[in-house]
Amino acid sequence: MERHTFFKKKSDKLLTYAIAGGNDPVMRDTVKLALEQKLGRFLVFGSGDLDYALPDVEVFQTQSDEESVLEAVRAIRLGQADVLVKGFVPTATILHAVLAKENELRTGKLLSQVALFEMPSYPKPLIVTDCAMNIAPNLEEKTQITRNAIEAARAIGIEKPNVVFLSTVEKVTDKMLSTVHAKQLMDFMAETYPDLNAAGPLALDAAISKEAARHKGITNPAAGQADILVVPNIETGNVLYKALVYFGSAKVGSCIVGGAKVPIVISSRSDTKENKLRSFLLTGRMV
Repeated sequence: MERHTFFKKKSDKLLTYAIAGGNDPVMRDTVKLALEQKLGRFLVFGSGDLDYALPDVEVFQTQSDEESVLEAVRAIRLGQADVLVKGFVPTATILHAVLAKENELRTGKLLSQVALFEMPSYPKPLIVTDCAMNIAPNLEEKTQITRNAIEAARAIGIEKPNVVFLSTVEKVTDKMLSTVHAKQLMDFMAETYPDLNAAGPLALDAAISKEAARHKGITNPAAGQADILVVPNIETGNVLYKALVYFGSAKVGSCIVGGAKVPIVISSRSDTKENKLRSFLLTGRMV
């Protein structure tokens, strides 16, 4: 698998990944790919069959999903690992451990998900947020989601990302909360990131197609060439994520950023081993 410059290691430093729930053939194959690319070393925690006869992999047998998660989080807390990875365990279990005060992983910021897509139909990488973490974010939460996405973009080398706040129309109306939030988020961008181009509310076509934006008479420089799409809610993000992968043949890597001391890999259960590897690579850029 060729590695795009946005899906590459940040440096020659080898990172250590703590995997909670390694009893999954796809995760095992992902680790094999990661080792082939000399990505780092792995601490694998899990119950049942843990067939990891691989170099740079330490296996720790546990009795339950909860124990797998707690031991992986403990490795992070003790400085034995750099990245936390959700394997074959429930998402709620790993997030509960991350959020637990006694595990000392929280930073006080909002946790949010960023997904980085590369697809033949779009000329550059595209970040979409939040597709998996925050269900119906309020305005303050959306500002934090936006901050997290901008920091993630800069971590992978996109210094001045074009930020677009999605809705279904470009006109602000009280009948559609996403348009009201988009207008308020534009005020936030003007005050907090005056050097960045931002647009919203925009429908998806005007966000990613220059031709569609021109046809609609939109002259905003971010229109038609978004680097970051901020979705109004998790339903929009989840559907867009899967549509880009299955209809758009997109390659994707995703991770949880912002509210924890280390980045967290929480891939979709249906992600291929190649896309899970891209999540490892993307997350490594956040360290």
